[in-house]
Amino acid sequence: MWKKDEESSPTTSTSAGMITAPRPTSTTPAVSASGEAATIGRSITIRGDVTGDEDLYIQGQIEGTVDLKQHNVTVGPEGRVKANIKARMVTIEGEVDGDVRGQEQVALRSASKVTGDITAPRVVLEDGATFLGSIDMSGKPPSNHRQESKPAPAERTKTESMPPPSSQAEKTSPAKV
Repeated sequence: MWKKDEESSPTTSTSAGMITAPRPTSTTPAVSASGEAATIGRSITIRGDVTGDEDLYIQGQIEGTVDLKQHNVTVGPEGRVKANIKARMVTIEGEVDGDVRGQEQVALRSASKVTGDITAPRVVLEDGATFLGSIDMSGKPPSNHRQESKPAPAERTKTESMPPPSSQAEKTSPAKV
């Protein structure tokens, strides 16, 4: 009986006759080279800025910003994000309402729903993905075209205080066009 239990125990022997315990197998998902990853579970809601130095898997809800520039962000099938996302690689399987910027790649899986602009050198849109916005793959730093189209308040004040263009043109220009 003693011999039977000893044989059924999960051990291995080495050539030197030593008995060692087996190495545990990992059932966790792949992580970055740093070996760190975080998960926002289904029941968690975050309102604010999310930053860090590890990969992030989102199954819950985030409202605010997600800024993990050197790491990967994955929005899982049950993830709901109302935020701008900045990461090295972004994979979306759930819903995102906000701009998505990937330093290497942005991938929209077949069940994803994205409303916002995408900026990345590589973009993957799987068949069935829903997307409303624009895509910039130029590699240029993104400019916020929404703010550029609005005049600054200081400029508006200067324009209003200046005399009308027609009276000023008559004084400075010798010929009328």
